[in-house]
Amino acid sequence: MEGSSTHLRCSVRIDLCALERNLGKLRHFMPCSRGYVALVSADAFGYGVEAAVVRLMLSGADAFAVTNAHEGVQVREVGTGWRVIVMSSSLEGEEHLYFENSLTPVLVSPEEIWRFEKHAKENNSPLKVHMRLPVEGDAPPSREDAKVMLDRLLASDVLDLEAFCLPGTGSGAPTEGATADAEFLKYAEERLSGSPKKVFIHHSDVCDISALPSFFDKALRAGLVLFGMTPDEGSILRGFAPEHVLTFRTSVSQIKNLPKGATVGYGKTYTLQKDSKVALLSVGYGDGVPREAGGRMDVMIRGKKAPVIGRVSMDQATIDVSDFDCIEVGDEAIIVGWSGGIEIPIEEYSRRLGITPAQALTSITKRVARFYKTLY
Repeated sequence: MEGSSTHLRCSVRIDLCALERNLGKLRHFMPCSRGYVALVSADAFGYGVEAAVVRLMLSGADAFAVTNAHEGVQVREVGTGWRVIVMSSSLEGEEHLYFENSLTPVLVSPEEIWRFEKHAKENNSPLKVHMRLPVEGDAPPSREDAKVMLDRLLASDVLDLEAFCLPGTGSGAPTEGATADAEFLKYAEERLSGSPKKVFIHHSDVCDISALPSFFDKALRAGLVLFGMTPDEGSILRGFAPEHVLTFRTSVSQIKNLPKGATVGYGKTYTLQKDSKVALLSVGYGDGVPREAGGRMDVMIRGKKAPVIGRVSMDQATIDVSDFDCIEVGDEAIIVGWSGGIEIPIEEYSRRLGITPAQALTSITKRVARFYKTLY
């Protein structure tokens, strides 16, 4: 399904074919991975969880990862047959959501194990679970808690340990927990070496997988790289070139010639240094463009860049188009994406605004219409 967005004040176009091709390219780039877990937190980073999950299911994703149980329920409503992994700690009292929707918790503490065991026994309902690995630093669980948790899970007759989770957010977000605790890994290998149970480790693309014992199979948890984000320099996917999936666009609503000394933007924060031609765009911080974007970002119109000037309002932004020979009301302005052979990638947009790509994408609000190319 493909819709026209040119009549809208602002919109996002999402190429699901590119999303599918990125997953296929990832399989060839990293063929040794046991599986490919698609991270689709925060409404699939604002791309729309239902459309993204449907396409990834059709494209061969092995499992999905989300941040909380309610996001997991959203993914489960799209389809069954795929593992849905909830990465964050569960809240007391929401255990039933995991059992009713076949969600896989990532357990972080002995107390969580006790809660899930209690619920499983009371309802005669076993559950597959994952366990977060202790990492270098002070992130939970501690090494000693992790040993207690592993022993408890291996002895449980209702909770089935399927995998360890090496935490980490991956490219496009602040990295954390990239190195697993070596002493615990050695302990886990010793405990599991005589067991028929085969436990694997899933990890982000920003981690040190060389430190993970060969005893454990590894599965890649792919987040923003699937959605077009170029991997970070510290990524194990460095050199992987994903196709960009998203275009964020708006339209020119007014064009004015203003004299030197005129002010533009909220609070009259910007003063023109010469006679200028300016244009108003139908996009503002109510749509996801930061209020302080003036002087820090460009848009593209007719294959040419124009700087945003002044403070962005809720519904409008001002650009300087003094050097444009031809510009008209209704012209499309690209905030992120391609125009006339020139690109503003999400990485550049985020860097200039001083935010992460994940923050930039999830900040595009729901009043911005999403249009999908080849939905099914």
